[in-house]
Amino acid sequence: MKRVVVVGAGIIGLVMAKELASHGLETTVYDGKKDVSEGSEKASGILSKKGLELSGIDYKDSIVNTLSGARLHFGRQTLNVIAKNVQAYVLDRGKLAEANYRSAVKAGVEVKLGSRLDLERIRDFDDGNTVIVGADGAVSSVARAFAFPQIKSFVLTYKAEYKNAKINNRNIVDLYFSKKYAQGFFGWVAPYSDSVAELGIGITDKVKKHSMMAFDSFTGTEEVKGTIDGAELIKGHASIIPVSSRAKTAEGNVILLGDAAGQTKATTGGGIIFGIACAKVAARSIYLHIKDGRKLSLYDKDWRRSYGADLKMHAALHDYYSKVSEAHMERFIGIAKALGAESFFSKYGDMDSPTLMLKRLFLRKLVK
Repeated sequence: MKRVVVVGAGIIGLVMAKELASHGLETTVYDGKKDVSEGSEKASGILSKKGLELSGIDYKDSIVNTLSGARLHFGRQTLNVIAKNVQAYVLDRGKLAEANYRSAVKAGVEVKLGSRLDLERIRDFDDGNTVIVGADGAVSSVARAFAFPQIKSFVLTYKAEYKNAKINNRNIVDLYFSKKYAQGFFGWVAPYSDSVAELGIGITDKVKKHSMMAFDSFTGTEEVKGTIDGAELIKGHASIIPVSSRAKTAEGNVILLGDAAGQTKATTGGGIIFGIACAKVAARSIYLHIKDGRKLSLYDKDWRRSYGADLKMHAALHDYYSKVSEAHMERFIGIAKALGAESFFSKYGDMDSPTLMLKRLFLRKLVK
């Protein structure tokens, strides 16, 4: 019977490995990190309540704050999308990673931490009797080892955590859209508590500028600098996020998963919720391949059939915002507010599924 080798002991890789282990398949996960929580601070800690509940992962002990909505700032216009109940959680990603690791090991997954694999070692696994899964991030070694098509678009981010920050509402995240400092993405102020906040910025990789320079510009704006006046910087981190999917994510006995596949929301850069969903698709595809001989390459069609429409919608929204002028966006938001957008999104908004929101909007119009 074929075995499964997973490169990358992040949340998504371990979710898939746990699914396979539950079916009695021999699954080994390799990661160069000596601790699964290492590097977790680079990832977003804001995840949708609905997505987490559907994911099946153990997250409740990782919650540090709850969010009921967001203020989206477009120049002189602000779109308030604020629900009456909790819409998202701010999580301690280190604790989440550790809980997920313990759960996978308990299920029978063999995890080899401190095992960094070079390209030659990864290729050695391709012996005809092993399924190889690349769950090793945006700059995937597995993808390079087997010459998968490149991801075409990335967002470069820099974020920092501050204590003694001035926060006027710990349950609201502020998003700032401006081409002056956040070309192709946005800046954010996300409260972790009454006095701790994360400030961050993202810019398209097409801009020849380091994300830290954009961060300095963002935190120096009138809208934001008051939040951190007198605050103490705890830590800062740069990262890279794919905002497009690879043209192919399965070839031979190799598949790609999560950020390695580009299974992320182009609007926010979030990859955990869709990554976990695709991990379950991957586990099923691998199981059917090993047990029934189904072609592993069908995994590519499987995940796109289930989640491709939403990811394409996220990409289309991201492309639209990236191309239009700030003046256009101000006018657009003004018109949207006049048409009741704040009320609609506050009631029906969905961080993960824009296609579901469109269906709700369409049905609402039909009812009227």
